[in-house]
Amino acid sequence: MYTMKKQSIQTIAKRFFLGNLLAATLFLSANAATVTPVAPAADKVEIKYTGVDKYNQLSFNVKYSNPAGNTFNLSVLDEYGEILFKGFYGDKQFDKTFKLPKSEVSKLTFVIEDGKNSFKQKFDVNIKTQVIEDVVVSKN
Repeated sequence: MYTMKKQSIQTIAKRFFLGNLLAATLFLSANAATVTPVAPAADKVEIKYTGVDKYNQLSFNVKYSNPAGNTFNLSVLDEYGEILFKGFYGDKQFDKTFKLPKSEVSKLTFVIEDGKNSFKQKFDVNIKTQVIEDVVVSKN
């Protein structure tokens, strides 16, 4: 009987994790809306959802091609517009991973702004978590 419970719990955990991963990936790809940049197309921002780590944190990789090396700021906002992170950078090839607690957010907004060239690009990320219960009762 212990083996059956262990297998059922493992199945639930696997389905729960895969369901969350799939849902976050779908929502990121479906809802990652970009605001048309006002700077030349040479400036490029890429934000990718990279999964949930062992500490149950959402991971996002942010890349920004900044050939001129202008100072820019990157902000991460929650669903209420509150700033979770804000940093100023001057990297020509910016590449950074951000980790955020999964249980605390349902929507994130990544904003990259270069005030010097009036460049602004915004990405909205909707996070939906679904709990799937899979209960198996069998008679031996």
